[in-house]
Amino acid sequence: MKTKLLFIFSFLYYGLFAQTSTGDIVITEIMNNPSPVSDTTGEWFEVYNSTTNSININGWVVKDDGSNSHTIDGTIGGSTVIPAGEYFVLGRTSDTSTNGGALVDYEYGTSGFTLGNAGDEVILLSSVGTEIARVNYDGGPNFPDLTGASMQLDPASINETDNNTGSNWCASTSDYGDGTGSLGTPGAPNDTCAPTCEASLGSQDVVCDAISSGVDSYSVTLAFSGAGTSNFVVTATAGTISGDDPTTTVDGFITVSSIPEGTDITIIVNDTATGGLCALTREVISPVCEPIGDVELELVGVIDFTVPSAGNDGKAVHVVATADIPDLSIYGIGTAGNGLGSDGQEYTFDAISVSAGDHILAARTPSAMESYFTPDGYNLFDYVLTSSSVINQNGNDAIELFKNGSVVETFGEIFFEGGSNYYGMDWAFQDSWAYKNVLGSTWPDGWIYGVQQCTDGSTTSFDSTCVYPFLAALSNGEFASEELAIFPNPVRDGFVNIKTQISGSVNVKLYDIMGRCILSKQINSEILDVSTIGSGVYLLQVSVAGRSSTIKMIIK
Repeated sequence: MKTKLLFIFSFLYYGLFAQTSTGDIVITEIMNNPSPVSDTTGEWFEVYNSTTNSININGWVVKDDGSNSHTIDGTIGGSTVIPAGEYFVLGRTSDTSTNGGALVDYEYGTSGFTLGNAGDEVILLSSVGTEIARVNYDGGPNFPDLTGASMQLDPASINETDNNTGSNWCASTSDYGDGTGSLGTPGAPNDTCAPTCEASLGSQDVVCDAISSGVDSYSVTLAFSGAGTSNFVVTATAGTISGDDPTTTVDGFITVSSIPEGTDITIIVNDTATGGLCALTREVISPVCEPIGDVELELVGVIDFTVPSAGNDGKAVHVVATADIPDLSIYGIGTAGNGLGSDGQEYTFDAISVSAGDHILAARTPSAMESYFTPDGYNLFDYVLTSSSVINQNGNDAIELFKNGSVVETFGEIFFEGGSNYYGMDWAFQDSWAYKNVLGSTWPDGWIYGVQQCTDGSTTSFDSTCVYPFLAALSNGEFASEELAIFPNPVRDGFVNIKTQISGSVNVKLYDIMGRCILSKQINSEILDVSTIGSGVYLLQVSVAGRSSTIKMIIK
């Protein structure tokens, strides 16, 4: 009798309570956005026991990467034993009159765990915390983005150790339950996924080839991915095609140039003539190539500081006016993220009048930049404009400067063909800055860079290892207001009066607007001769007996 009892105990232990590992339970189907029933009652997901033993999931946890979590409890939700080689459905309710007719094996209730209609995660942890299964669905483009139909794992992929690959999932096609229109196969083998096209078209960049009062031409650069496996034919209804060949290139860019302004085109990328599954099209609207005239604004700095308040608060773009601009709103900024092409103009400068030599900072969070630059450094900018979250570049993104909707200057590689190692580029500025120290230069010429991560752990730019160059000449302003007088300002006759109550030699340094020292001398009188210095905006630093102060000075 003892032998028989021992056998029964062993069967229960190694069957119902056998140790499980990743891949033993596979998530096979997810109804995250049911219709016509509500999410509150109609959500469910299905798992499959791929082993030859029954598995008891009592005490397991179903969760996402956020705060949603539910501990499986057989005394509340129902059955927790999944027989070998069988499907098992977990849902918000087992009431078939309200859940669309899905036969739910275990009910996890209407709180604790939910399935997001867009991107979300379904994660199963064993009772000892081991991750057994995971699906990170994204609501498209990799996983199906569905309403009223479950997303399902192709039966051909059910025994793969990783079922978290979107291309292995497709939309269900079978009706279930009460016939109200819900599609899925809860508790049963999934529908076979039909073959799909794995190639896709990405972002596009439309640029005028010329900008004049006549009819111009324009070019389109179109990104693609997932190709290189079949014979593609690329055509366009107008223009000349060049760039990468999707027949031999997995990820690349197609260029269509010399398209007459005013002509909308269709770009077609097709491999069906040779038995493929892809018939991809992209409609392109012609830009209006209006004359832009002179360009009176240029990029000076691209900033991705790590500031104490929050990482995103340290993002800004620094520009300088090279001539008077009555309305700055004809200019704007765009971020070209991760080398995937232009997203167009995303930020428009305020409708303000600025003068030649004015420095403008478009900052995501001006208060954070004032704290990080210190008030003295912050006040060196003539204007600080609030960009909110529109200025959002990371330290590997390119920047475009627009005038009247056309790109007039770029920083960084708008289209990057070097794989994913963007931060490995010599122009990357992660937690740092990029700075143009030669005005009028065209990237990559004339730009310098702070060391990546050089602002990490700093409270201000001045205690980082990479002071922002525009502030390099700035001191702490140790003079009291009555101890130093510098006039006139602006300087019109070539001479500056420097009067101080402090005894000692007066040392002066003059910096141009790029932070370069162009004059350094000791003066023995109260007069500084700047008659040989060209007109413009400068920083004048005056030091006496260990005290110093820096002011912005204009020479006419």
